[in-house]
Amino acid sequence: MTRFLPDRLRRPFSLRGQWGIGLGTMAFALWLIAVHGANFSKMNGYGLVSVLGWTYFAGLTLLVVGFCVELMRPQLRSRRLLFLVIILIVFLYATASAVEPVASITDSWIHAGYIQYILVHGHPLNGFDARFSWPGAFSMAAVLTSFVGQANAIGFLRWFPLFIELAYLAPLLVIARFSGVGRRAGWLGIALYFSSNWILQDYFSPQALNFLFFLVVIAVVLACWEPITFAVANAVPGSLRDRFARSRLLLTRARIEGHHSSTKWGRREYVGALLLLAIIFLASSMSHQLTPYALIIALAGLLITRRLDRPELIILLIVLTFGWLSLGASNYWVGHLGAIFGSVGQLSSKLSSNLTSRVTGQATHLVVVKLRILLTGGLFLMGGIGFLRRSTDSRTLEVLVAAPFLLFLAQSYGGEGLLRVVLYGLPFTALLAASALLPNDKGQVRSLLPAIREGRVSRVIAKVAPATIATAILVCALVTTIVRGGNDAYDSFSAGDLAAVNYVYDHIQPGQSIGLTNYYLPIGHRGVGVVSEYIANAPSSSAKYRQIGAELLKAMPSFIILSKSEEAYGVDVAGYPQGWQRTLEASLLTHGYQVDARWSTATVLKLVGSTIGPPVIGH
Repeated sequence: MTRFLPDRLRRPFSLRGQWGIGLGTMAFALWLIAVHGANFSKMNGYGLVSVLGWTYFAGLTLLVVGFCVELMRPQLRSRRLLFLVIILIVFLYATASAVEPVASITDSWIHAGYIQYILVHGHPLNGFDARFSWPGAFSMAAVLTSFVGQANAIGFLRWFPLFIELAYLAPLLVIARFSGVGRRAGWLGIALYFSSNWILQDYFSPQALNFLFFLVVIAVVLACWEPITFAVANAVPGSLRDRFARSRLLLTRARIEGHHSSTKWGRREYVGALLLLAIIFLASSMSHQLTPYALIIALAGLLITRRLDRPELIILLIVLTFGWLSLGASNYWVGHLGAIFGSVGQLSSKLSSNLTSRVTGQATHLVVVKLRILLTGGLFLMGGIGFLRRSTDSRTLEVLVAAPFLLFLAQSYGGEGLLRVVLYGLPFTALLAASALLPNDKGQVRSLLPAIREGRVSRVIAKVAPATIATAILVCALVTTIVRGGNDAYDSFSAGDLAAVNYVYDHIQPGQSIGLTNYYLPIGHRGVGVVSEYIANAPSSSAKYRQIGAELLKAMPSFIILSKSEEAYGVDVAGYPQGWQRTLEASLLTHGYQVDARWSTATVLKLVGSTIGPPVIGH
């Protein structure tokens, strides 16, 4: 009967061939044990990593070893590699969601509030917030929330990072396949991307959705168009003359008119791809302030590197982007042109707000920040080595890494501008870093470094390559685990924090305000346009934290919320002393406030006036 079975079923079972999948399964089991045993209430200044036991790190190590076993097999098994990458995504992007009792990051709760407003009123609130001038993502989320029969979008918040990172995987697979790197380097680049993406832009937000749009556009363009092979007259391939002659062709009319690229797609697929891109352009231009400009620059880079045949797509995106800015977002830019263009070219101030001003706080926070810088710098260093080692048909990856930095010079996006710039180039940096370890040796554009000849050195390199690859992935994944959850001491919230916020929303009157000592609470998901939040600002100095009390007493909000997450931010980042909120609470209680409700991690103070019953003590 065996002659009637497919070849894959007739092969003898080999225990040796199951190592990769077996290690991945064991790793997932250890992850389940780790998240089940993690105690959120014991989190310290190091954040999430402080409550993860040894089982998490043992599982992550087994997973990386299993991935490398599969990656270095003579014949790649894509399904097994895909399974292992998915488990890696679960490790890095689902752990916080599984351990923490409620969704983290204040902005995700604020976005849920914007969606709630659209659900109730059927339109955005003009003039309330700049993000409402790009309401596309919020409107789509409101439609989805209504479609699934939910009263609000809060149910989407907690597991959204895992969902969106899994969604990124599909376009990343296409990008890796058509980017000009080898198959093994492509899988390694994907693993390095997920192992080093600590940037925390995958929470419930328009930028997370628009990064998916960004990846899909790049994937479609790379899959559709490919560079045409051509020779330079009287030049030796790889010589300086050959490289210079090819560089001069970057901005020629022939390249812009599409004579240096071609497509093998049929007419139906080609038209379908153009329609898909047009829809994505429209959605992105209406839903995010920065991504459309990143796409414009990236598409221009694809055009000059022969991966896009004509500039019409770029022109369409420019028209939609600036058309929406001029008309749909007019409530934002009228009177705020200085905020949009005021920092163009101011490199020193941008570096200060995006980099140097973040290297502050207690020792635990400084460790996290410095590890982030080292991880990003290390990946770029590996990417630089990959640039030197690889042969290719075009320098598309290098241009896609460099292009977003033009945004950094032109944008006015506050202290997160550099983070977004690094994120836009991260998938391509990871593929270049993979090329440092597994370089391609074929292509019109030859390697800038001499090839390693067959011999003792090449044999030694072949033997140590698997261990080197495993070490690179494991180090990146471990550092990302530490730094990605490094803010969770104040960026994540307890059930008591949420109960305190909801208690205030249940009792506050329209037009009244809620006083906060800083930004770190699950707040903003209710009362948009009706209830305001007043955040007291004070210098980052242990001697001046008492100014917060003065600011609150000057504003006299109807309710004040004091929470463990707010206190953690004050201690870890602002440099306030331990117990500073107890001192603040005692001061407020002698200046017109009373305790109205209390939980183990949060306290609600109410301005003395109309009474609503005895104080509430929560658990």
